[in-house]
Amino acid sequence: MLASAYYVSAQWVNNTNENTRLVIDVIDPVNISVVDDSKGGTFIFWQDKKELGGNQVLFIHLDGSGKVSFRADGKKISQLPGPMLNPVSTVSSAGSVVTIWKDYSHNLSGDLYAQRVTANGNLLWSPSGLQLTNPTEEINDYSLTSSEQGQIFVSYVAKSKNLNVVYSIKVKMVNVNGKIIGKDEGITIHSSPNRKSNISILVDNSGGAFIFWIESEKNKNVLYAQHINQTGKLLWGSKPLTISSTAQSITTYLVQMFGADKIYSCWQIQSRDKDIYHQLIGIKGNNIWDRGGKLITKQNGNQSNPQAVAYDSSIIVSWTNEIKNDHKVFLQKYNLKGNPVWKNGPVSPVNEKSDQFGQKIISDGKNGALLAWIDKRGDLGSGDIYSQRINSSGDLVWHDKGVLVGSHSNSLKSYLSLIPDKRGGAIAIFKDTRNKANEIYGQKIFSTGTYISQIVGFKSELINDKIKISWYSANETGDTKYTIEKTSLADSGITGWQEVKVENSHGKANANYYEYYDTPYQSGTLYYRIVQKDDEGNEQSSEVSKIVYFKGADEVIVAQNSPNPFSDQTNISFYLPTPKRVTIEFFNNRIEKISEISNQLFNAGENEVTFSAKDLEPGIYFFRFKADEFVDVKKMVITK
Repeated sequence: MLASAYYVSAQWVNNTNENTRLVIDVIDPVNISVVDDSKGGTFIFWQDKKELGGNQVLFIHLDGSGKVSFRADGKKISQLPGPMLNPVSTVSSAGSVVTIWKDYSHNLSGDLYAQRVTANGNLLWSPSGLQLTNPTEEINDYSLTSSEQGQIFVSYVAKSKNLNVVYSIKVKMVNVNGKIIGKDEGITIHSSPNRKSNISILVDNSGGAFIFWIESEKNKNVLYAQHINQTGKLLWGSKPLTISSTAQSITTYLVQMFGADKIYSCWQIQSRDKDIYHQLIGIKGNNIWDRGGKLITKQNGNQSNPQAVAYDSSIIVSWTNEIKNDHKVFLQKYNLKGNPVWKNGPVSPVNEKSDQFGQKIISDGKNGALLAWIDKRGDLGSGDIYSQRINSSGDLVWHDKGVLVGSHSNSLKSYLSLIPDKRGGAIAIFKDTRNKANEIYGQKIFSTGTYISQIVGFKSELINDKIKISWYSANETGDTKYTIEKTSLADSGITGWQEVKVENSHGKANANYYEYYDTPYQSGTLYYRIVQKDDEGNEQSSEVSKIVYFKGADEVIVAQNSPNPFSDQTNISFYLPTPKRVTIEFFNNRIEKISEISNQLFNAGENEVTFSAKDLEPGIYFFRFKADEFVDVKKMVITK
């Protein structure tokens, strides 16, 4: 019984006061690192004290349903005996993850080690892992990233161990088999007596990498960058690129790729008031916006904790605004010139007077954002965790008070992370102190802003010229009502849904079945959902069901490709009133033709073609549909 307990499966619960305990038998987990597995699940790494030898790094994997893939108490990342600290991780090839940590088994100053792991708990780079550095270097900070081919880039700050102190920015490249590429001592990017810290690294699209760090110079902390190719050659000259103003001192920053040839950077400065600046950097090492960056907001008070998601032509940035110890989370969308897009000013994720901080932000997959934050409302001492979805227009998609994620009474919550579930929702992971025990918890939020819905098996299907809407409802009460709603918009926000039909409860039962036949007046892509409501006003929405509807139209109709975004292949449906020859051209975001279906004859009625993303880079694509004089253009999004 004891052995089997370590293999129990976690499962998402429908209770934000409980949440799902993700790991068992942990002792004060710290330095928690969460990595999206690209399939709706997650890897979690943490530093734990449950072994007598001191700190150890352990990891666990959960699939999208919250089930543990192997030991629920976690598995050690290495069999080395000494203390292991500060794991940093990144997703690698074939669903694996690489993590690096500082190990003190053989060196009082610590050596840098790496390990590659799989979702079933296998250690791929030997039981001990791969040693990256040696005792001649003192490692102060480190970061890593991975190319799509699985090559790992590790960047770190090395301090010399002699009287003439020198800080060096170094990079080591490792292949998928755990072998260091090139010289064992790695590539030296930049060296000087100036203290260096906060290192980050991003891969480019040509086998090289961009490296960023903060350097202390004349009592100012300045953000620098350099670009190397696949052989380690410096591409931005012998001196690094200066990104932030040398007249200002920065405290934190973030960087991420912006399309194929730009990098977006955002940083916080320490002055009389804390402000946040951002910059777009060209692949040739040029600052595209104002020298020293552009100010993101002119709000009074201090701005901190910048977070961002970048799209093909815009960036959504979130930050915390502080005035007299009152903290509020805000978001704003910016265009390619760094100017705000939402004309009414920064958007608050909730319509609520409360203290908000510690937010995390990710893409919602539809040019909007999902975010979660810690929120102190009323007399709450430690705060609860809330979430919200903002669409591309700056509208609140979920409840205007936010969606409650973690509400255990007066418990201390920290290490908040947010990862996408690949279905428009997210998984929030956090540390929570309950009954004097520090443990790791999680909560899944569906794309509708709900937890585990009582609406089961909801679907829409075409039956002759009608659309059949059907679902089951579990554990309902007699006062429940169900509103069938539909829209033709892919992302409607809070408004935009039209009421189709209201159904009363069939009575108290373990499960009731409902169905309704709708005859739409329009053709094309339609979206349906069910909104469940009781007499106390509590609402819960189903997942959204999409269907392509063509009803005896006398004109050509082209539906949006589905799925969209997609990573493998997608389908394009269209309706022809009579047999016609059709041409479909496919273009990348530079409007270069990449594929074509030319002058092919299709029958009258509904037709469908499949487009494959094989060998295509993630990004924005378009297809142009032509049939006689009819022309229609639609956008497609390819993800990893």
